[in-house]
Amino acid sequence: MKKFTFAFTLIFISFCLSCSEEEDPSLYSDVDYFPLEVGNAWTYKNQFNQNSVNIQGTEIVSVNEKIQNKYGFTQTSDESVGVFSSMLSSGKVYKQNANQRIVLEGDYSIDLESELSNLEIPLQDMVLYDVNSSQGGIMSVSSGTFQQDINGFPVDFIFEISSVHKGFLTSKVINNMSYEDVFISEIQVSLSANVFIVFNTFTVLQKQKITSITNYYAKDIGLVKSEVNTKIIFEDIPEQLGIEIPDVDFNSSQEIETYLLSPNS
Repeated sequence: MKKFTFAFTLIFISFCLSCSEEEDPSLYSDVDYFPLEVGNAWTYKNQFNQNSVNIQGTEIVSVNEKIQNKYGFTQTSDESVGVFSSMLSSGKVYKQNANQRIVLEGDYSIDLESELSNLEIPLQDMVLYDVNSSQGGIMSVSSGTFQQDINGFPVDFIFEISSVHKGFLTSKVINNMSYEDVFISEIQVSLSANVFIVFNTFTVLQKQKITSITNYYAKDIGLVKSEVNTKIIFEDIPEQLGIEIPDVDFNSSQEIETYLLSPNS
C-alpha cells in the first residue's frame, strides 16, 4: 500500500510540474495591452526610409470617438505618420470578452508613387491580441480580393493577412524608458495581382509576402513600438497598360515617447 501511495504521489507531482511548465499565466489573465478610452493619447518618434531618403518626425495618436464598443483614432504629425497608426486611424478598434481579444477593422494603404493611386488593402477583423492564443499561434487570418484601376484597366488583387502571436517580454527599453510585461505580435500581408487585356490575363504581381509588421504592446499602456518592412516586386508590365509600376521597398518604425491615459483606462 505504501509503494502504491508513493508512486501515485510521484505521478501527481509530475503532472503538476508539467502543467506549470506548459501554461504561461500571462495568457490567461485579463491584462489590458491596449487601454481604450476617448482622450487617451500616445506620442511617437517616427522614422521612414525609402529610396535612400530618411524622414523623421513626431506623431500624436489619439482616441477621438467611441461608437457602441468601437473606438476611432486621429493622427497629428509634424512630418511623418506611422504605418501602423495609419491603420488604426483608418478604421475602428474594439475588444471582446473585456480585454481578452483586441480587433482592428480598417485599411492598409501603400503609396505606389508615379502618380498612381495608393493600394488600399482591407483589414477585416484583424486580431491584435488574443488571450487564448499561444506563442507562434495564428490569431487571425483573412483573405479576399479588391479591384483597382491602373491607367484605365481594372487590376484584380488577391490578398491574405495573418496575425501571429510572437510571445512576451518581461521588459523592453524604448527611448531610455523600461516598459514591463510586453506582448509581441506580427502582421503578415501577402498579395498577388492580375489584369485582363485583349483576351489575355497577365500577371502583374506574383504572390509574395509584401509586408511584415512587428508590434510591441506594454501592459496598461498600449502600443510602445512598431516596426514595418515592405517590399513589392512587380512583373514586367504589358505595354498595353501604358504605364510602369515601380517596385516598392521601404521600412519604418514608431517608438513611444510619452503617453496620456484616462484614469478610467
